[in-house]
Amino acid sequence: MIKTRNTKIAIIISSLLSSQAVLANEANDVFSLGEIVVSEQTGVKDIAINNTMTAEQIELIGAKTAADALDYVPGVHVAQSSKGEKFLTIQGFEQDKVLILLDGVPYYETNYGQLDLNQIPANIIAKIDVVKGASSVLYGPNGMGGVVNIITKKGQEGISGDLNASFGQMGQNHQAGSISLGKDGFSLFASVDHRGRDAMRMSNDFEPVLSDIKNKFGDLPKRMVVEDGGKRENSAYESTNIWVRGGYANESTELFASVFSLDSDRELPYNTRYNKVFSDFSSFADISEYKDTGMDLSGLHRVNDWLTVRALGYYHMHNDSYDSYDNPDKDLKLATSSYSDYTAGGALFTDMALADWNSLSLSVNYKNDVHKKKNVAYVDVGRSHGYERSQLDTISVAAEDTMTFGALNVVAGIAWHKQTIVEDRGNDATPGEDGSDTLDPMLGMSYTFDNAGLVYGSIAQKTRFATFTEMFDDTGARHDLKPERNTSYTLGWKNDFSHQLLNSIDVGLFYHDITDKIVETYLPDPNDPNWDLEVYQNIGKSEFYGIEITTLSQLTENISLSLDYTYTHARNKSENRDSDYFRDIPKDSVTAIVNWYQPRLDIDSNLRVRYRTDILIDERSQEWESDTLTIDMGIKKAITPQFSAYMNLNNLLDESHYEGYGQPNEGRSYEVGVKYRF
Repeated sequence: MIKTRNTKIAIIISSLLSSQAVLANEANDVFSLGEIVVSEQTGVKDIAINNTMTAEQIELIGAKTAADALDYVPGVHVAQSSKGEKFLTIQGFEQDKVLILLDGVPYYETNYGQLDLNQIPANIIAKIDVVKGASSVLYGPNGMGGVVNIITKKGQEGISGDLNASFGQMGQNHQAGSISLGKDGFSLFASVDHRGRDAMRMSNDFEPVLSDIKNKFGDLPKRMVVEDGGKRENSAYESTNIWVRGGYANESTELFASVFSLDSDRELPYNTRYNKVFSDFSSFADISEYKDTGMDLSGLHRVNDWLTVRALGYYHMHNDSYDSYDNPDKDLKLATSSYSDYTAGGALFTDMALADWNSLSLSVNYKNDVHKKKNVAYVDVGRSHGYERSQLDTISVAAEDTMTFGALNVVAGIAWHKQTIVEDRGNDATPGEDGSDTLDPMLGMSYTFDNAGLVYGSIAQKTRFATFTEMFDDTGARHDLKPERNTSYTLGWKNDFSHQLLNSIDVGLFYHDITDKIVETYLPDPNDPNWDLEVYQNIGKSEFYGIEITTLSQLTENISLSLDYTYTHARNKSENRDSDYFRDIPKDSVTAIVNWYQPRLDIDSNLRVRYRTDILIDERSQEWESDTLTIDMGIKKAITPQFSAYMNLNNLLDESHYEGYGQPNEGRSYEVGVKYRF
């Protein structure tokens, strides 16, 4: 059992105790070098469906992590994997087909192509940009469903910061602190964030079900209850995250360096529907290590009035240890599977203002991915093996041109991507079967009317390369896979109104046609007639289309309402498919947030409602969630200009539903805390 620790985070600055505290200017703390697309150089954000969530909005909804925040973005749905990770889908695309960036740097692990978004603490985030459809070619490959760029904070002039602490039921606790320093162009931002819990409380409406047990070791029954409700079995969690950024900026040059450590260990809540126990692997397990560390270097130099050069370099590591046990009581440890991955790379951008009406951006991206896996089997020692190493390189070259003719904005881009497999499980790649390349064009236009807002449309070709997991079958044999391809179409309209009942509206239509989709298939094992081999093949085809509507209203001077609706039609067109539908994609999704400020009492409060329909939980069993309704609320009281107290209540109705296959949601929960800004 993981024991949560009440980590004390204290930042004492004696000079501030006798002086008036300085509140951070959130408008200036955005780390702009983390933005791949520079709005002054390209109009690509005007030709696609995009949403931005600010630090103020993230704090308002009580989000503790990037996953918490993203679940409120239109077109985004956050679910839970069998490994306990929080992952997202966008317009029908799973997270491994969405490009997740952390300050412009790809954030993923090289084996499965995705990382837990709960690893990223909310207190380091300045804003989140979500671009769907025809995103910029400057981002590189693997963004078929769009791009999520999580942009963090940077230090500001003077001294400022905050301290935050909260607690909830079943040992839930959160402590965080940050400090910002800046003088004469030099700046520093540092943050420490700790979260923990002894267990997760389940809804009172949860009904225990029998789990299928695929057992090749031990004497477990073929079906048994592994979760009976109340306190969620095996759900303790602890995470400690450290983030530091320092740099220097003047009128022509900016140089910054960042280091981070995102470290968690957790028990793995058991899947209520299906579990398996082999001699060297079991779904009754703990994640004894899940750690992301890295260092980023970023720079910018304005050469003259028309030319700016930007560069970034990075080295990110991911370490992951999975401890398997023989049964839910964890009587015997069977094995430990360990992953050690790293991604190293860099990018160079040139932004050129060629004329008043024309700007051009060029980019070169390179990254080297290494995945290492080892297994230590304690019972069946013959299943042990040392680190097996796989490696691949990816290079991308892109050009994007923006032309403005009065009210008409035209953006054209093209990118070339190449992935090369260098090594697979310790063996050099076979010449002629070591990689693939693609060419992705993009074209978009927008037109601004005097009183009717802005209309936009775009078409883009997108590429997504196979991950290491998809390249290998259960025997370790490698299969050459072509990249997945998506032709993405977007058409939309956005407008600002003076009427208080409708301040703004953004309507976007999208259509995605995916070919060469990499799908999981099962083929007979020639060495075991009672067993199937899991193999990935390029036999898939799918079609996604829908609409997103986002509105904002100022109902009264102190009451505002944001209302979002998304409809997604996602269909599997592949031959021999298990289902016409895809998991974890709501057909209809409605999100409403009401904010109310009471000036007399200086109280901010909000009510948050999310309603989703027709979510497939598992293709083979055809298990669905017909609809889910989640109502949350928060209240914050300013006691002094610097000191405030708050409370968040989540899942007020205590509704029970599944957030993923065999993963029931958390029941009603509360959080009470205080925050001090200086």
